[in-house]
Amino acid sequence: MSTQQLLEKGLDIRRALIYFSIAYGVVTVLATATTVTYGIIYHSPQPEELGVSLLKAPSFVATVPYHVLIMLLVWPVFAWVYFKKRGQGNLDKEVRETLRLSFLWLAAAMIVDFVCFVLIKHPWSLTPHEFYVEYEPWISLIYISIFLSPLIRLALSRSLTKK
Repeated sequence: MSTQQLLEKGLDIRRALIYFSIAYGVVTVLATATTVTYGIIYHSPQPEELGVSLLKAPSFVATVPYHVLIMLLVWPVFAWVYFKKRGQGNLDKEVRETLRLSFLWLAAAMIVDFVCFVLIKHPWSLTPHEFYVEYEPWISLIYISIFLSPLIRLALSRSLTKK
């Protein structure tokens, strides 16, 4: 199939969700590893020891800005992988597909986050108030990063091919 035919076909939801799942797993592992490693190196007390939520744990507070950076590094790579076979074609169609991917990944992240970090109870789960209110501005920055990642890929791809 030619690049133009692939772009005309539109968003490949199956591939988009496969890459979403892999990227989500990668960023979750990296962010968790960053926080846990920090806690081990600096002998940070666990939230239970302090009687506080995970959001107030010293290792989490110290590393949460890096979680956003991890998002900005990983998600555009997976957007690039998604579009790799698609190539470049008509800019309008590519922009539309990029925006569709942005909205799909944002919606998927919000749903998966709610299920995995609010509904399913585990040591790192949070209440809805903790996740959507106390986790600000970080959760918003994370969602903005996910949404912008396909657009970052588009801008980089277009700027690199013009050279």
